[in-house]
Amino acid sequence: MTPTGQTEAPAIKRYPFTRTSPLAPAPEFDELRTSDPVTQVELWNGNRAWLATRYEDIRALLHNPNLSSDTMREGFPQANATAASFRGGQRVFARMDPPQHDEHRLMLTADFMVRHVRELRPYLDELIDHFLDEMEAAEGPVDLVKILAQPVPANIITRLLDLPPEDSEFFLDRVNTWMSLEVEPAVSAAAGAEAIDYFDRLITSRLESTADDLVSRLIRERLNTGQLTRGELQHMLGLILVGGFDTTANMIALGTLTFIQHPDQLELLLADPSLLPNAVEELLRYLTVAHHVAYRIAAGPIEIAGKSISEGDGVIAPLMAANYDPEVFPSPHVFDIRRDARGHLAFGYGVHQCLGQALARVELQAVFGKLFQRLPNIRLAVPESELRFKDSLIYGVVALPVEW
Repeated sequence: MTPTGQTEAPAIKRYPFTRTSPLAPAPEFDELRTSDPVTQVELWNGNRAWLATRYEDIRALLHNPNLSSDTMREGFPQANATAASFRGGQRVFARMDPPQHDEHRLMLTADFMVRHVRELRPYLDELIDHFLDEMEAAEGPVDLVKILAQPVPANIITRLLDLPPEDSEFFLDRVNTWMSLEVEPAVSAAAGAEAIDYFDRLITSRLESTADDLVSRLIRERLNTGQLTRGELQHMLGLILVGGFDTTANMIALGTLTFIQHPDQLELLLADPSLLPNAVEELLRYLTVAHHVAYRIAAGPIEIAGKSISEGDGVIAPLMAANYDPEVFPSPHVFDIRRDARGHLAFGYGVHQCLGQALARVELQAVFGKLFQRLPNIRLAVPESELRFKDSLIYGVVALPVEW
């Protein structure tokens, strides 16, 4: 009690929260969802931001036109100093607001539509079979991250951009460092700059190209017409690179681990392969690997859940909190591939919903369909306690040694 007899206000919690279980959101989300679903938290630099924890509130915020994704706005909230270092320089359309965001996004929409993505399926199947052949030839144990989870989406993206397949190793290294929140800001920035420099050289090499690949078309139709600056195109290609394989690679590795941890669910899937699309949606909900996204800043006043958010206030709408709301997903901490999880927000919500979600779904269904059919007895080759998880914008496991 305070000297006046009044109850003290609860202490402001520090954000991001720390997980107590590697594959589950921090328990504070469940606590706040019940006690104070839209509350203020303290960030790494002492600034405060509003944090939402209920599904409906998070969805409403991400759909609200008064919330800005523009990291150049003063006071924009970030996870830590390294994330804050991404703030400067050229903006990508993921960090733009309408109408500029919509104009840039439309330049890529056709290439990521379901119909176009499905045309990649024959190549994807061959690719997965190739890497599974390598796994079986190695006779285990192998690191599933290096032999399958990263190479599959990396090769798909290099094909989409018509890049030399051997360059995928370069990108894997640069993106892992670029997106890491564990390295110093200067190290992260240097890795990002190397990736962007690669695209600068790529643009130069294709300035006169008449080919039909995505990069050549963007040069002809957008760069040469003045709709994009060279810097905007470089960073647009960098965003495709990161979004196209980093999230999917982490989903493949963590998804495999999840099924290893839940053999009953793997048995269900093996007995009824028609559950595969449903299983992928449940994995997306259960894992929500984009765990340091959906940071915003209020561009105008917002009223939500009885709270008044002022212009200039930071706002965090964590997707993992929405995907574990028991009002929408009963018993959310239970992994159940029979659950209808299609309403999950793993790909975000509103105008910034993930452009590559159709591609991710096709890749995940293809990988898990083949992996578990060929290696139904896959298991960890080390104690689970030895696994190391990475603190990055996209959550993942550093290595996943498996055998069968």
